Amino acid sequence: MKATRIALLLAAFGAAVFIFGGWIRAADTNFPIYFPDGKLILKAEGVNRSVYLPLRPIIEHIGLPYTDALALETLTIRSAGNRLVVTRNSALISYNDQIIFLPGPMLREDNRWLAPIEFLTMGLTRITGTEFRYRPGVSRMFAGAVEAPELEMNAQTLGPITRLTIRCGVPIHLDVKRDDPLKAILAIDRSPLDPARERFDHRDRLLRSVAFDDSDGESKIVLDITREVSDLRVTSADNNRVFFVDLLRKREAITEAAPPAVEPPPAAAKPDALAAERKVRVIVIDPGHGGMDTGTKGTTIAEKDLTLTLARKLRTALQTRLGATVLLTRDSDVAMDNEARSAVANNNQANLFISLHTGYSANKLASDSSVFVMKEDFGDSFAPASISRDQLFLPWYHGYSSHRQGSGAAANILQEELSKGFPGWKFLVRTAPLAVLSSATMPSLLIEIGNLDNAVNAQTLVDNGFQSRVANAIVDAVQRFSESPQASAN
Repeated sequence: MKATRIALLLAAFGAAVFIFGGWIRAADTNFPIYFPDGKLILKAEGVNRSVYLPLRPIIEHIGLPYTDALALETLTIRSAGNRLVVTRNSALISYNDQIIFLPGPMLREDNRWLAPIEFLTMGLTRITGTEFRYRPGVSRMFAGAVEAPELEMNAQTLGPITRLTIRCGVPIHLDVKRDDPLKAILAIDRSPLDPARERFDHRDRLLRSVAFDDSDGESKIVLDITREVSDLRVTSADNNRVFFVDLLRKREAITEAAPPAVEPPPAAAKPDALAAERKVRVIVIDPGHGGMDTGTKGTTIAEKDLTLTLARKLRTALQTRLGATVLLTRDSDVAMDNEARSAVANNNQANLFISLHTGYSANKLASDSSVFVMKEDFGDSFAPASISRDQLFLPWYHGYSSHRQGSGAAANILQEELSKGFPGWKFLVRTAPLAVLSSATMPSLLIEIGNLDNAVNAQTLVDNGFQSRVANAIVDAVQRFSESPQASAN
């Protein structure tokens, strides 16, 4: 009895404070709760910077009996001999006579009970035995054994396009809807999902922001775009677990004009002027490994970091010297499978695909480098049942076969330019059934440089000047190949 009197006094005191303190309200928003047997879409209210939900629809959906005592201003919820009692304008609730303190008071107005969202995790979880999972700052909740695969979103500017990369723990399907010139909706056929981040801004000529929205219980990604976007192209990879959404710019308007006065030709042509004459205009560079896949490791650096650094230098050199469009399969430390890497080249109609790697040998004196192309007819000696899709050497597809001659020509030219730029280093042209090259539908090759297990070699590989020389030698090779008969523009 004494504990009950103390609880009632505390409740009365809390009610007085909250009644006379007044409320600060924010606009209503939709708030879905996902249950194993369905979903409940509620109108959430912001009160004193806390999220409040209407209580009775939740307990009715669960099927809990309750008594709403108007005179006592209490609501009693029962389940299997347990009792949960809440009082109007009080932050104290009673579960089987045990007092629980909520961050905010229970509210009752217009014949509605409003509960702070913590009431579900601190109160309903106890009386139902169902765990209610909620992450502060998001507008959804998961109840019980509901599975919500994680969704990752990332955007990057890749030359003339902006690419949104979407990764999900399970296969999904995207449907693009664009009724507004400044907005695009990517509808997802799976719910619920648990996005790693709800929203992020990405400021460039095509994209302003990316936001996940499931306020109606249906998963979607909302893109705020600019008027320069002409189209969105969606490409899937990794069995529909990865999607690349490319935002394409409108072509510049071409207007008729009087021919300009003839001027003397410049002493040296600019890269942009030369680019139109070359067959290789779009180049995709693949920095090997990434994410949890570190590749080989030296004393001070991992292969995944070295290949990304070299890829960025190579991109700059190709853009500056050749005026080419250069895309990276990854521009950050993210994991990608082989199919997704070659898909970047295929879907952007690249004229050349180069995968960058560093070597590793147990022989600490070895320092040989290699330029790989796909082995012809490699799949004939493999039985499909014995293949693992995660292997590096993998006889998957034969997309490479239509451009194998061009790949060989590019490899030989690259070998010559690298040997010329680095006297004393060996650069061998080799063939292997490399999965990252097998489905590339353009001339493609893989470069493996040096030996990270060789201390002297590893120190050379991380040297900024050496990396720049490698990039310039590759650019020289790309320029020569671009002007050769074996190169072909898409």
